[in-house]
Amino acid sequence: MRVPALSDEILTLCSQMERFEASQSIPNTGTGARREGEAFEHLVAELWVAFRQVAESGGARVSVVPGPRTRRYAKLTVGPRSLYIPAPIASQLSDPAAGTPRWLEVVYDVSELVASYPGATEAIHRYSPDTGPYAGSSYPGIYSGLTIRFDDTVVLEEGGVLRDKILIEYKTAKSSARRQIDGNAHERLSFQIMQYLEVATRYTRCSFVVIANSAFIRYRNKYHVNFHIQADRLANFAWFTMEYACFAAQYSRFLSGLLAWLFSGKTRNEETAP
Repeated sequence: MRVPALSDEILTLCSQMERFEASQSIPNTGTGARREGEAFEHLVAELWVAFRQVAESGGARVSVVPGPRTRRYAKLTVGPRSLYIPAPIASQLSDPAAGTPRWLEVVYDVSELVASYPGATEAIHRYSPDTGPYAGSSYPGIYSGLTIRFDDTVVLEEGGVLRDKILIEYKTAKSSARRQIDGNAHERLSFQIMQYLEVATRYTRCSFVVIANSAFIRYRNKYHVNFHIQADRLANFAWFTMEYACFAAQYSRFLSGLLAWLFSGKTRNEETAP
């Protein structure tokens, strides 16, 4: 089956994502108090809808399946291959009685991750403080009930076998002085990358894709080069693959790679390699 090309709508949205930038910082406003990044995520949501339309017009079968909590995913199927992509929460389920497909998790319980490695008992032995409310056997209380959350996921499944689970983070940056990226741009993303290294070992194949705006290549910063270096280093380990997309050509290359895999079975990274 022929691999469909990206639509003009997709290319337009990619350009809008590239140009996106939040307004200048406001003094005495705490980190996380402003949610201008939601506008960027809205563009990404439109992008997934347009992607679904391209796949469907190319001959993919489409159904909407439930994800964890209130999430929805569009399942795009061509032959034995199925690609799960984010769908709007308001999307009508194809089968309301269906259970949540495997591998669509984006929220992970810290206690479960610790239980997997190094184990709760070993964590107490190695990490707990000598004094204080979380000393000794009380140490698990410091993380009990807390979770690690990723922004989104895309899943590649073939014949019921996981080919790749892609964890996704959406990230926007800005430069109040229009010279250098504001200093608090990457604290959460740095932590998410470390958590990806832990989560990835739960799957036979798990990638991490950062979709960011182009402020990272318009202004001076230490993040762009170093995240690429980290991705290159991670490529030496079979479990880990990280991609960092922050301009239109990279977004479209990522999407083209997904279409190539869905319609032809071609390895996605053959399309996404620079």
